[in-house]
Amino acid sequence: MSAPLTYLLIALGLILILILSLVIRRQLQAQQQARAEQQRQREALEREAREHRQYLIDSVRIIASAVLHDEKMTMTEGCIRLKVLLDNLAPHLHQHEQFSVINRVFEATSHIPFLEQWRALNSAQKRQYEKEMAQVEREQGESVRHAMRALQSYPLEQLQ
Repeated sequence: MSAPLTYLLIALGLILILILSLVIRRQLQAQQQARAEQQRQREALEREAREHRQYLIDSVRIIASAVLHDEKMTMTEGCIRLKVLLDNLAPHLHQHEQFSVINRVFEATSHIPFLEQWRALNSAQKRQYEKEMAQVEREQGESVRHAMRALQSYPLEQLQ
């Protein structure tokens, strides 16, 4: 093989090595950027999950307090709202003896219309449902108040 051909092949080999090195470098940079983006997304999702969890915890405490101290929040409405919040936060709490009353009140009143459906009822229908709610609240009132006080101090932040 002649010297010029050898030098040409060496030069082509070096150029090919250089090109492949650049391609590999770009691929590695793209992988690093993808990993960094995944990490940012994971951290954002974890932050959102923590914030949502804290929102649920704060909402549980606020509603429990409102049931105890605010005349505008009825026990029935509080139990309905807490049932949904606890379903999302810690469903196992419904089996806890002191919190099972929330589920009982929810089930006893789940047939009662709310929001738009409530507004569409006539006065007689509303009074009938209000009587049912008052009866449930009389029967479960003390248990509900006990559950609300317990929820205010329960270590919800430690639940998984």
